[in-house]
Amino acid sequence: MKNKSVIIWMVLILVSLGLPQAKAQSIYGDFPYYQSFRTSGQPGEIEKATPQGGKANAATFSADGLRLTPATAQQFGAVFIKNKQFQSIQGIRIEFEYVMYGGNGADGMSVFLFDASVAIPTIGAPGCGLGYAYNRANNNYSASRATGLSGAYLGIALDSYGNFKQRRFQGEARVNGIPDLTTSTSDLYTSNVTLRGAQGGSAQALQFSSISGMGAGYTGYPVLISQPTKGYSPGWKLNDTGGAYSSINTYKGDFDLRGGQNSYRKAIIELFPDAGANGFLVTVSIQHEQDTTIIIDGYHYKKSLQYAENAYTSAGDYNTTNPVPTSANSTLAASIPDFFRIGFAASTGESTDIHLLRELKITLPGSAEANDDHASTHKGVPVTIDSLSNDIGYTGHIAQKMTGDTNNFDPSSFRFCDESGADIGVPYAGGVSYSAANGIWQFDFATKKLTFTPAGSFIGEASVKYNIKAGLNNEVPYNDDAYRSLPTTVRIDVVPGKAVISNRMVTGNLK
Repeated sequence: MKNKSVIIWMVLILVSLGLPQAKAQSIYGDFPYYQSFRTSGQPGEIEKATPQGGKANAATFSADGLRLTPATAQQFGAVFIKNKQFQSIQGIRIEFEYVMYGGNGADGMSVFLFDASVAIPTIGAPGCGLGYAYNRANNNYSASRATGLSGAYLGIALDSYGNFKQRRFQGEARVNGIPDLTTSTSDLYTSNVTLRGAQGGSAQALQFSSISGMGAGYTGYPVLISQPTKGYSPGWKLNDTGGAYSSINTYKGDFDLRGGQNSYRKAIIELFPDAGANGFLVTVSIQHEQDTTIIIDGYHYKKSLQYAENAYTSAGDYNTTNPVPTSANSTLAASIPDFFRIGFAASTGESTDIHLLRELKITLPGSAEANDDHASTHKGVPVTIDSLSNDIGYTGHIAQKMTGDTNNFDPSSFRFCDESGADIGVPYAGGVSYSAANGIWQFDFATKKLTFTPAGSFIGEASVKYNIKAGLNNEVPYNDDAYRSLPTTVRIDVVPGKAVISNRMVTGNLK
């Protein structure tokens, strides 16, 4: 008869070779979501958008990340997450690493949220529209006309050139925005973060119905706030009860959104429901080197706001003239969709850059946060670590600023998982296990400790991923799978020498 431990080992391996279980369904949608974009193949859930006017989509996928444009002139790339939806009611956090380099700084990249009921969106205008805003034009440049993003709710631009925020009124480009900016460096101040609001709806359709060129998709998308990242240059903020713009002279750091080839930044975008259920508080932070700077801090994006359609004339667009633009205030209904879809776009013009992003994470505010662990052991010797000691779970009312603790975790929610978060573990009385060719992993619910037993004569690095959630004592909403941590990695170095046990958080240049 075979040794009992050998039989158990074989059973665990056979079970673990089965197909991973799907992630549990959640009322909040497809949180949490992770995509590294570090593959040469196009991820199955990522769709390349079809640009308007027959323009090619320059987006490509590589081991370095999603490259939206090369550093060549007049390029445009755009993608969206096709089959993932994210409920809006609890807010949303989006973070990703990015780099813009290789050219002379144009045009930048955008992140956009749109109504998930729009399955396949019409992507917005290229160039300074960054795939979000519209572009109207007179008849001499009719090929340049493009509607804004269909179903658009919010566009966030990392604008390296400066045109996304400004009102433009010339032959080939007519779009609302901050008026009376010149082409001088002091006015355009490249390197700024700008928010544009929702697509114009029925109110704008009625108000501007007699103006040629201002049909569906050619109104709305107003600039809400724009803040430079360089020095003390002023930003601009919409007066949403009057439609005019006020200068903001708040210092927001002194760094360039662009970087060198290996100088990745991290963008962190948070939408948090306001206390009066009247929209979102929007915060955009940029991590650059070892510093994190809040560029837009809790901008109140209301469900209803006034703005100025300030790039049209009563004669409309269907002519060959370029008269002085007219401005009229309008009230925009920025109703919040039940669920969001999310996408990304980037453009070049006569000036260029490579625009690349990677390590995309989409979570709910208050979600559990798990961090990588690392330990060492001798060949054939089990090692036990406190893998949760550097992880954070939350409890109580969800707020913008919260203090978490490792004691808030529900240890029975621990899962061994694959990169997508799908469960690959095998439950046993009091814990869960996962078997691989190089050893057996076991997590004990009572001790909250993780043990790895190396297989046979294995020497080298073994690794496994896990996720976990808070919701101790079934606390709502943390007990929902949407509040699980993203998968994190435990690495064990199995060495022939004396074991050295540790549990340190593994970090790179970007935290």
